[in-house]
Amino acid sequence: MKWMETIRREVLPENISSQVRTFQDDLYEVQAVEYILKDIISFFAIVSIIITLLGVYSSITLDTERRQKEVAIRKVNGAGIRSIIWLFARLYLILLMVTAAITFPLIYVVLQLWKQMYTVFFNDGILYWGSIFGGVTLLTVITIIFKILRIARLNPAEVIKNE
Repeated sequence: MKWMETIRREVLPENISSQVRTFQDDLYEVQAVEYILKDIISFFAIVSIIITLLGVYSSITLDTERRQKEVAIRKVNGAGIRSIIWLFARLYLILLMVTAAITFPLIYVVLQLWKQMYTVFFNDGILYWGSIFGGVTLLTVITIIFKILRIARLNPAEVIKNE
């Protein structure tokens, strides 16, 4: 940009004003609506992920509260924290896998159709899809483990006494 500005000063007189623009500036001007739409979609995607994580958290909370007695009996019979975590996490990981198996091909088809309308579009390779799946999986696992560890550390005698 600086190099182009020095050449402009050498070639053109001072009274002629010119503006140096980049290809990105031209794209933004032509596709201003798409950039605004991208920001709106990103905002709602983040809100959807937050709502989903809150739903997973409430679901695991209800599930662990309802199954406290079962966890207590398993602990009395010698089950470790790892087996208790796997008891609860198995259902949520299966739900995550089924959802991903349905959603990713659907989104891929929509993006391929959308990509045909534009010359410049982002590259959505396997790393892109893997990072999305990995991020959602990581957030879900953290949410599940946080609640399960709390229920797995309860004293079995207190749980059975309260029931």
